Amino acid sequence: MEEKKDMAECGPEVSGDDVLREAARECAYRTDLTPFWSRFIVVFSCIFVLYHIITSRFGMPPMFKHRAVHLGFVLCLVWIYYPASKKSAKTRPTSLDLFLALASVVVCGYTVLNVDAFALRGGVALPRDYVFGLVAMLLVLEACRRVAGRGLLILAIIFILYALFGRYIPGVLSHRGYTLQRVIYQMYLTTEGIYGQPIGIAATYLVLFIVFSSFLEKSGLGALFNDISLAIGGRLVGGPAKVAVIGSALVGTISGSAATNVATSGAFTIPLMKKIGYKPYFAGAVEAAASTGGQIMPPIMGTGAFIMAEFLGIPYISIAAAAVIPAILYFAAVYFQVDLRARKIGLKGLPKEEIPNAWKTIMKYGHMFVPIIILVVLLMQHFTPLYSAFYAILSTWILSFLRKETRMGPRKLIPIAVASARSCLSLSVAMANAGFVVAVLSMTGIGIILADNIVALSHGSLFVTLVLCMVVSIVLGMGLPTSACYIIAATIAVPILREMNVPGLQAHFFVFYFACLSTVTPPVALASYVAAGMSGAGTNQVGWAAFKLALAGFIVPFFFIYAPAIILLADSSATIVWAAVSGLAGTALLAAAIEGYLFGVIPWFLRLLFFFAALGLMAPGVYSDLAGLGLAAVAIAGSLILRRREASRRKD
Repeated sequence: MEEKKDMAECGPEVSGDDVLREAARECAYRTDLTPFWSRFIVVFSCIFVLYHIITSRFGMPPMFKHRAVHLGFVLCLVWIYYPASKKSAKTRPTSLDLFLALASVVVCGYTVLNVDAFALRGGVALPRDYVFGLVAMLLVLEACRRVAGRGLLILAIIFILYALFGRYIPGVLSHRGYTLQRVIYQMYLTTEGIYGQPIGIAATYLVLFIVFSSFLEKSGLGALFNDISLAIGGRLVGGPAKVAVIGSALVGTISGSAATNVATSGAFTIPLMKKIGYKPYFAGAVEAAASTGGQIMPPIMGTGAFIMAEFLGIPYISIAAAAVIPAILYFAAVYFQVDLRARKIGLKGLPKEEIPNAWKTIMKYGHMFVPIIILVVLLMQHFTPLYSAFYAILSTWILSFLRKETRMGPRKLIPIAVASARSCLSLSVAMANAGFVVAVLSMTGIGIILADNIVALSHGSLFVTLVLCMVVSIVLGMGLPTSACYIIAATIAVPILREMNVPGLQAHFFVFYFACLSTVTPPVALASYVAAGMSGAGTNQVGWAAFKLALAGFIVPFFFIYAPAIILLADSSATIVWAAVSGLAGTALLAAAIEGYLFGVIPWFLRLLFFFAALGLMAPGVYSDLAGLGLAAVAIAGSLILRRREASRRKD
């Protein structure tokens, strides 16, 4: 009765799309366009996607021109899709939108046509270059306001103002200052601003892998993963929550957006979790924490792996391989917690009749997993990500014709192109704005200044430096797309870690994990917002519960630095295997510490023992493992003694 009352108070579930539109600015696009503009979107999106697919295989234009063409496509779609305000027309672009679209075409066209002449002049800018540069900056900032929200917009403006007026700031943050012309030059006419590395990554790797993800989603692979998850975990104790964890781990191989993953998977799992007895806030938290893990799950990793590979100049497959053990530990930690919570409150799994026949689903959609295998094999053979993505997309389309359920004719291809192009908008706009931050850091040297001062503040303590970098990454990630957050955080935090002699791969993994976890870190946690809306629970309740479920994710990155065997940096395979096994045991103990339950409810002092035992085992190393095993033995023995005493009292 109590649970029914809780559910009634929370109200009915709402659709994932509705919640996303409320919580995420990038999803608040026009959905009821007039027939003319709908057809225009279809044609324009198809051209956009075909341009990137063709150039990925048969050769791209010169770098600067390619980035300008990509940004031109993106900006035009932004003005058509996204209204300037809530009062703007919802069925068509306004006169202002059309003017901005025309301005975008002119500016990007000017860039493409004049980049060669600019190079021939030896980098000397003409007065009109500054005019077009200023217009380009304003267009990107306005697009950010419409698509990515105010957080990234404010950050970009602060950095631009710092470049202009930094000379007036007292103390170590002061610099010699730059004129407006110099700032425009840096932002528009170099590869460190709007057309810098961030938008370059978006215009190459990210577009192709977004298209690939859209192909896989439309192929029925999502249904395959859902049914497999239900077959594996549905009948277990607390089955639907385990389905959410398993399903998000599987979907994480093709999707990188935590909020979108919540909206799609959560529409299926959250009602099931509530149905069997989980509180609404906990059901939402499970989905938010599990979906966040999709960003750290190979092979796509929310596109983070490709950005990291670009930063480090190492093969993508090395990044994906290094991410495997940490991803397994993250999902294992969430799985163990939902299992203990289910046992603690006496929940059961789903009845047999509600479990789908996974074999039938595999027969329908199983062949669509082959493109993922093709992608991984090509990458392992050291083909470029662009080459691999092209043939992964092509194989997905060809294999789809093997069965009627997966066949992709024109009626399916057109929606895929439209969805892919729309998904690229927020990411590309965020990347262009991240270029402002990267450019200012390069101009002013503020990154080096911050690194020196944070190292001085930590008094040479690596642990204190890591904590400060963790805070920087999480704060920067509040409300930002993960990829943009990672680029900005890496630009600021990685030099700090490098100052402390932390190797590049470990430093980038550390920053990347916390950029991802910002989606479940209160007070601004986008994945938790979406999950709260779908479960009908309070945002803060869901946010803090998701934070607890994801706690292992906040601990594991520290071991990237202190015990790099967890990311495959070790002298022997045995060391890596033991790191994985001991880490897995540690996550189980951590779950017991957080939930306060193992064989029965455990008191606070035993929870502390479990917590420190978990830390000991999660940190690979002989002495830490021995300490962890000793503490674990004491804690488990104490739990068994308490259980027997409780059983004796009940008999008496």
